[in-house]
Amino acid sequence: MFRVVCLEETTSTNDEVKRALEAGEAEGLVVRAHRQVAGYGRQGRTWTSPEGGLYCSLLLRPQVEPARLPTLSLVVGLAVRQAVVALVGETAARLVQIKWPNDVVLAQGEPPFSKLCGISCEAHAGGVCVGVGVNVLPPEERPAVGGKNRAAYVADLVTPPPDALTPDVMLDAFLDTFAPRYQQWASQGIAPFLDEYNANASLTDRFVQVVNRTGEPLAAGTVARVDETGALVLCDATGTETCVFSGEAHIAF
Repeated sequence: MFRVVCLEETTSTNDEVKRALEAGEAEGLVVRAHRQVAGYGRQGRTWTSPEGGLYCSLLLRPQVEPARLPTLSLVVGLAVRQAVVALVGETAARLVQIKWPNDVVLAQGEPPFSKLCGISCEAHAGGVCVGVGVNVLPPEERPAVGGKNRAAYVADLVTPPPDALTPDVMLDAFLDTFAPRYQQWASQGIAPFLDEYNANASLTDRFVQVVNRTGEPLAAGTVARVDETGALVLCDATGTETCVFSGEAHIAF
């Protein structure tokens, strides 16, 4: 169902797909770039995109009620995780987890999570632009560790030589796993995926603080699960549950 356009360099693959949405392009376009000079993700955060990563955006036109759209990023995360596990083997499966609402991480070392993939979903011009950035091969000089996240790379989990793994291979694996999930999500919603999601969620049973884009606290509690609306369910000391529908969750130490 997908047709892939590959570019050497662009500002952002999201920009390319949003222009295609405005032009009326049919569902299924995937734009991939070897390099992005102005890549961005959820909440408009920008990052550098050196060669060796998978930077792609999907043009989708799901015929679903708007309330279902926020759960799409959860399905994308599951597809990325499944694709990574297929490439690196089941021995690493327990390390590859999903961090609500839009990251795929490795649960090892300190800090608790290293970021493997970021996902963004933007409703635009009657459709949805899904951006996916996966750290596949590390650059020659890896970025210094800093901030809340550090980069993890798929190649670090692969037993064969890294030249057996490329961003193209990662893209093929992702599209193969995402296509059937997308069709099922469009017809049935997030419900069929909840057990799998919660079984591989990185935040379950951790005490977190959820903040908005400016860093202001929205809620805090121990993560119980992600529910059928895609909300993060937090539980306080009295057992009272609170559903959080958006924000960024930080583990409270």
